[in-house]
Amino acid sequence: MQPTHSHPLSIPLLALAFLPAIAIIAWPAALFMSVFIFDAPDSDKVFANWIIVLVLLTYPAPSYLGFKKAKHGHEIADLKECFKGFVLAYSFVLIFYVSSLFTPFFN
Repeated sequence: MQPTHSHPLSIPLLALAFLPAIAIIAWPAALFMSVFIFDAPDSDKVFANWIIVLVLLTYPAPSYLGFKKAKHGHEIADLKECFKGFVLAYSFVLIFYVSSLFTPFFN
């Protein structure tokens, strides 16, 4: 069986997908601090605050799965699969950004 060669762009995508996966080390501290989003009066009624906390609770899942998918795409020399993993690894950034636009803090 002939070894497959990865696409040259899959290496930077894999390296960038690794960053959110390694940041899981700091996740417990961020998760602990997320409860303070509800300190202000009536902040539990703001829907965006709940989304932010939910994103922080589920942070390790898309980060780790995105890295594994990017690694798999790199190993089978499939740039499309590697890019999908990269996007999955950073999906929390878009969700967090959009939900933070609707918090009263930024208005």
